[in-house]
Amino acid sequence: MEVKSTHFFHALALFFILNLIGTGFMWATSNLQPRDILEQRPEPVEFDTSLIEPYQANEDYNYFNINEQKSFLAKIQRWLDLQWNKFLDWLLSGISERSFWNYLALTLKILLIIGLGVLIVWLFNKYYVVNQKSPPADQSEINLSEDELLIQQKDLSTLIEEAESEGNYRLASRYLFLSILKHLKDYNFIEYQFQKTNTDYKSEITQQAIKSDFTYVSKFYEFVWYGDFKLEVADFKSAKSRFEHLISNIQNSKVHG
Repeated sequence: MEVKSTHFFHALALFFILNLIGTGFMWATSNLQPRDILEQRPEPVEFDTSLIEPYQANEDYNYFNINEQKSFLAKIQRWLDLQWNKFLDWLLSGISERSFWNYLALTLKILLIIGLGVLIVWLFNKYYVVNQKSPPADQSEINLSEDELLIQQKDLSTLIEEAESEGNYRLASRYLFLSILKHLKDYNFIEYQFQKTNTDYKSEITQQAIKSDFTYVSKFYEFVWYGDFKLEVADFKSAKSRFEHLISNIQNSKVHG
């Protein structure tokens, strides 16, 4: 019975002590004023606004402006500027080091650029400017722009004789064909126009015999002149007789008037 009494008194003492502690804490909390809480807060730190002025002036840090959509040309211009800057960085890389090898590399780069430029110009002249095969030497005596003047003003028979006497049978064949066109025009078989083709003239001829002979002489002329064919004397003589036969038929035709 004595042990149990000792435990009881110990528990009663512990309860009494805890009750006193709780009552004291509640009393201290109730007496704490708002002023005491504010006095415990740290004082605000002064901020130097000059530190953020450079960032405010930089548009990259302005998150409130809505960027306007750039036009297609502006995008192209920006892309070109970027490429140009990349090119300059590549070309002038290492120059600031003032090394012999860097200067040598710069010289080689410049020579490479010049070589590429010359190559591009050469290819452009070859495949775009000169889009037709260069005319043979004897063709320089006459060009297509002179056809109408030859047909209307020149004495083609004299030109034919001169070319034949010089052995220039290709040029003589051309004059013969222009003589055919001149007779067809003068005798109202065709309406001559510089931009027309031989097929156009053929379609305008109504007489079958003349159309057939014109088909032969036009093919012969195209083969010899545009095909850069070296014409022999015998071939020219044979063809010349066909040309003269066609001219005779045109002159004797009843269609003209």
